[in-house]
Amino acid sequence: MIKLSSAPTEPFWLDLVPGVRVQVRPITVAAMLVAREAVGKVYRDEDQTDVTIRAGMAMVRELAQRGIVAWEGVGDSAGEAVAVTPDAIDALLDHWAAYDALDALYVAPALRRDQEKNGSSNSPGGTSPEEPNTATPAA
Repeated sequence: MIKLSSAPTEPFWLDLVPGVRVQVRPITVAAMLVAREAVGKVYRDEDQTDVTIRAGMAMVRELAQRGIVAWEGVGDSAGEAVAVTPDAIDALLDHWAAYDALDALYVAPALRRDQEKNGSSNSPGGTSPEEPNTATPAA
């Protein structure tokens, strides 16, 4: 079942690590399709080393690039606030704790919502053949 009211519709704040929070747009269909294309590029790459890991990173990075609109607690080496830019977002995601939090708090819930609508459908009418019993009988 799709729960229409379960998805946010306005930008919202996420606390990533102590002292750092980001404001993100809700993940849209368009953003998810672009992120999936980024994943596809990784799988089409000739270098198949760690392809699943790199594909996941591509999805998180693409959604972060499209979703982060503001932040607090992100600064340069001198401690001066840094504007939200694609390069700055990539630099933030190079910090494991921030990446992991964004993945868990922003991307994973969107993927779970996506799975809600892709669940199993009703079984087709009729019967299907019985599969062989693979369990060992109790002695």
